[in-house]
Amino acid sequence: MIQLPNEFVQTIKSVHKKKGEQWLNHFNKLIEECEARWDIQIMSPFPLSYNFVAPAVRKDRKEVVVKLGIPGDEFNNEVYTIQQFNRRGMVGVIDVDFKKGILILERLTPGTMLASIEDDETATRIASRVMKALWVPASESLQIPTSEDREKALLKILMENPEGIGPITKETLQEASETFTALNKSIEKPYLLHGDLHHYNILSNCSDSWTAIDPKGLVGDREYDVIQFLLNRLPAENLSAVIDKRIALLAEELDLDTHRIYSWGFAHSVLSTCWSIIDHENYDEAFFHSIQYFWDHRRPM
Repeated sequence: MIQLPNEFVQTIKSVHKKKGEQWLNHFNKLIEECEARWDIQIMSPFPLSYNFVAPAVRKDRKEVVVKLGIPGDEFNNEVYTIQQFNRRGMVGVIDVDFKKGILILERLTPGTMLASIEDDETATRIASRVMKALWVPASESLQIPTSEDREKALLKILMENPEGIGPITKETLQEASETFTALNKSIEKPYLLHGDLHHYNILSNCSDSWTAIDPKGLVGDREYDVIQFLLNRLPAENLSAVIDKRIALLAEELDLDTHRIYSWGFAHSVLSTCWSIIDHENYDEAFFHSIQYFWDHRRPM
């Protein structure tokens, strides 16, 4: 029987409420079903956040990864997005059960996270190569969320919190909502994006190859997809200098509009901080302080 960490259990209950508790109650039966159905042995999990993810060994001794999540739209979007990328800079799907929230993935080896790279410029250049491999123009038939859906999510937060939320004032919420609207209206060519690409979602695969995992799936501006990377692995000091350098490098490598990066950064850092407050009743200090940084550097839309 696998013993789930208390913090993970609390996250599942906090985010998914009653549905999460039901999933936790049936978790060990789900593990047993996976092992019998795919003839695998599931090992101790990787560090857990919002889904159960663990390596597993098949009967032929080949390793795979088992990912178990709460069935629903978010799980479906992730699988669909992985399939759309079709191993182009993205981990591959071996099998899936949408109804039960089971995803069997190929195992990336050695699987070292990009977060392990100490030199920030080196890490940023690696990330830029992964982004370049992933991004393709989005077809109209894609059934995954768009940046307009995130605009609606922030507008809903504003309507439910007209005086602000946590340390975020109503004026900041209003300005971020208006920035979302202006940016979405001015997108010239929407792309299929990862939607949550950062240092912990890029893993080493073979000697000099890096591959993305855990996409949320999003259709929108390429400039939007760099924001999560910009907001992760930030130092306690000299935050502005690090973000500036990352933006300059990514803009050069990927031919991006720096003004749109700053504007998306402002809009998304507000939304991301709101999500943290709603889900966990706290927020990441670096994310919050980046709001003012992006505000100071953006160009009015």
